[in-house]
Amino acid sequence: MGFMKGQGATEYLVLLAVVLIVALVSIALLGFFPGIALDAKITQSASYWKGTRPFAILEYTVIGSSGAGTAVVQNVDASGTYSITKLQIGPQGYWSNSTTGVSFAPGEIKSLPLSGLTTGSAGSVYDFPVNISYTTPTGINMTFYASKNLVGKYT
Repeated sequence: MGFMKGQGATEYLVLLAVVLIVALVSIALLGFFPGIALDAKITQSASYWKGTRPFAILEYTVIGSSGAGTAVVQNVDASGTYSITKLQIGPQGYWSNSTTGVSFAPGEIKSLPLSGLTTGSAGSVYDFPVNISYTTPTGINMTFYASKNLVGKYT
C-alpha cells in the first residue's frame, strides 16, 4: 500500500497536462488559419446587415480596382414608405440623392450604385463603417449609425 500515496497527485498532473495540450493546440489552430477568422467576420457582417431596421443591406459588392460597387437595400419596416437620402460607406464612398431621395415601399428592394469607395486588390478584405440618412413615413429626417461595419472581399 505504500506505493499508492502519489497516485492521486500523478493522475491530477496527467489530466492537467492533457487539458493544457488541448488548449495549446486550439490556440495554435486559430493562429495558423487567419482566413477562418476573416470568413467568420464577413459572415457576421452579412448577418448583421440582413437584420437591421428600417433598412437591410441584403447584398453588397465593391470592385477593388475602381472603388465602385452596389448595395442591394430593402425596407424591412412595414409601417410605411421610407426614403434614403444618403448611404455613406467608408470614409468617402457613398450613394446620394439629397434632394428627393429614393423611396422604398414596405418590403421593397432596390439596388443602389456606390462610388468613391476605397480601392484594394481583388480578394483582399474591406471593412467600412456605414451611415444611412433617411426620411421616415412621418417626414422626420434621421441617420442610422451602424454598430457593425460592412465587411467583405473586393471583386
